[in-house]
Amino acid sequence: MNKRKRQITTSARELFIEKGFVDTSINDIISAAKISKGTFYNHFASKNECLIAILDQGREEASNRRHELLYGKDPADLEVLTQQVAVLMYVNREHNLIQIFESISHSHDKELKKIILNYYLQELEWLANRFVQVFGEEISTLSYECAVQALGMINLSLRAVLISDSQYISRETIVRIALRNIKAIIPVMLESKEIIINVEMINAIQNVVNYQSINKEMIVEQLQGFTKELSKDETVEGLEYTEFLLEELQREKPKLFIIESLLTPFRKAFVGTEHAAEARDIANNLWRYVKIERPSERCKR
Repeated sequence: MNKRKRQITTSARELFIEKGFVDTSINDIISAAKISKGTFYNHFASKNECLIAILDQGREEASNRRHELLYGKDPADLEVLTQQVAVLMYVNREHNLIQIFESISHSHDKELKKIILNYYLQELEWLANRFVQVFGEEISTLSYECAVQALGMINLSLRAVLISDSQYISRETIVRIALRNIKAIIPVMLESKEIIINVEMINAIQNVVNYQSINKEMIVEQLQGFTKELSKDETVEGLEYTEFLLEELQREKPKLFIIESLLTPFRKAFVGTEHAAEARDIANNLWRYVKIERPSERCKR
């Protein structure tokens, strides 16, 4: 996402939080971002499309942190999964996405409902895949059912905590208890073989969820454009990481373990700079690329 597009989404997010999504007009966004109407439509076809970009930024941030939490750890470690699940809750709070969700929760706009549905289904699919990694292939037919129940427990528990203003209960604690309960009921589910989310429903969910395709050529092009924007004086360390990643990717057979080891320091080298958002986007794409190229560890998002 280029700087102008991020400028628009930043202004739009602030307005969606302040005025609510429905009561914010495209003219409001144009005025706040100090751009022309033509510039807005060069980047977004509609206000809804702008909302999708804002939600994608939040998921992008969460995805990066989740990959970093898992890197070098045992994928079957339930505590790692606990931290990963809690990440999205923290990102939603940091980006004030909760207020945006609330402002559109009662909308009758079908397109808007589809956007929110897709957002939640992506989380459902990610968690279902992680459950298989944690509990084994034997629960693959139960994984979506487990994910639905876990997210239901987490979301309702969090809402109860917020209503009661019990700030001393951390999000990790809520997630940890929910995952502990799921672990306890899995044997019962396996024995009874009674499930609500069947194969046909899983296929329907997977067909709804939209993921942008990614390949090496796309990331190389993104890194090349990113390099041109960097000043050699302002971020020497970041420039070195960028050039090294670009060089490794352009090899016939890139060494995936080298790329993985550089992604966290690469992202952190740009924290606090004007390039932070783009670096985060590149890191997220590279995490996804590594997963695609290493099928044995593949887990969507």
